[in-house]
Amino acid sequence: MSKIVARNGAIDLDKSAIDYETVQDPGHGNTLAAWMTVFIMLLGAVVATVGNIFGSWMIFWVGIVIALIVGPGVGLVLRAMGKGKPKDSGRSK
Repeated sequence: MSKIVARNGAIDLDKSAIDYETVQDPGHGNTLAAWMTVFIMLLGAVVATVGNIFGSWMIFWVGIVIALIVGPGVGLVLRAMGKGKPKDSGRSK
């Protein structure tokens, strides 16, 4: 690959040498299953934080359970329902 010098003097790679056929978009989990999993885990973290601030260990552990069990569980169920990324998508052939 040839090198290109940017305006600030940094060396950059020649963008025309990239083979875009072999580079695939990984998708980054932009699905309903992924978003709901992250949202529920974030909600659990907030509940645990509130429980910790107010000194209620019951609320704290409820938040931990939400973040570590309910969130990923909902994500797995939604993925099984077809709302997640297919297992074979994004792989190189």
